[in-house]
Amino acid sequence: MVWVTVLVVSTTAVTLLTLLTLRRRGRPDEERGATSVDFSANLALAVYLLVLAYAAVLCRDAISTSQADVQAEAETLTEMYWSVAPIPEAAQIRTQIREYSAQSANLDWPLMAEGEMSPVPARILEDMRAATLRLRPVGKEAEDLRQDALLRASEVSHARAVRADDAEGGLENIFVISMIISGALVIALPWTLGMKPTRQSVISDAVRVGVVVIGIGFIMLISHPFTGVGAVGPDALRAAQHQYDRIDGQFPLPSQEG
Repeated sequence: MVWVTVLVVSTTAVTLLTLLTLRRRGRPDEERGATSVDFSANLALAVYLLVLAYAAVLCRDAISTSQADVQAEAETLTEMYWSVAPIPEAAQIRTQIREYSAQSANLDWPLMAEGEMSPVPARILEDMRAATLRLRPVGKEAEDLRQDALLRASEVSHARAVRADDAEGGLENIFVISMIISGALVIALPWTLGMKPTRQSVISDAVRVGVVVIGIGFIMLISHPFTGVGAVGPDALRAAQHQYDRIDGQFPLPSQEG
């Protein structure tokens, strides 16, 4: 949001300063239109719109992919909970799954906007995998469930690494630079003619500046999957907690039985 505010304020200030300068020192508009400057401005506009559209597609794809990755992580945690729930000796692991889900939502998300992750859920995940490895259930069926839980724990670890990559991602700088340069040309090229502003030209200037600022501002708001408009939240991990409660209803913890 700070980025967008700075963009709007600085562009508005430059526009007003330019129009005031041209009003004082510009020459009358005698042949405004069919010039090489108009062609260059139209070319810059085409480049700007092309980069803008491509950047918007990339940002939306990144958000959709990150949302799917978080959903997959939550589903894997739920499946792991199902695997360990029938094993009486796995009560600790059920608690760790709940704790990992809660701490990921509470601690990771505030940091993921900056491309970082909290070490606390990572430690919980390591302890959870170690506890599953040490688990020695009685019976073949319980052992099969433990093996499935180990597989799920490995998948959770992978899902966390994928989420970390998603958090470190974002729109590449080349797109932002291209938008700013082409947008600046779209705005500034007509002013190089040095014409005094008229009512019609001011309206045209306002439209050009508005298109550029709104476009770049919108892209900046969706440029990272975990910030701004459409940011991916931890809703899937929080919803998983309700799934754990339902599983507990089917397989009560030892302390809850009786």
